[in-house]
Amino acid sequence: MTDTQALEQKLDLLIALTRVGVRDQLARERRMLDEDPVSREILRATDDWTSSGPLKDLVRTATKQSEPTVKRRIADLVSRGALLRRGAGSAISYRNSGLFDV
Repeated sequence: MTDTQALEQKLDLLIALTRVGVRDQLARERRMLDEDPVSREILRATDDWTSSGPLKDLVRTATKQSEPTVKRRIADLVSRGALLRRGAGSAISYRNSGLFDV
């Protein structure tokens, strides 16, 4: 086993232990996100990196919500750690972090 593999194994264990310790909180948070159709649609649509513009359009169409509402939910999901963000300007994209998949 290489040093990198050993480190990855230890980090995976640490993540698993942390999830066990906060499983109930993560499950509550996930239920809360699932109850909001906009958040639910954003997380569903971001299994892979998804460009900001098409993501907003898809979510607005699916949920019949305004662009400002969709933007607020995206920002909220990023701040909660549920959504990862990369890029800047017109090259921003998002991906579900998997944090609340319990």
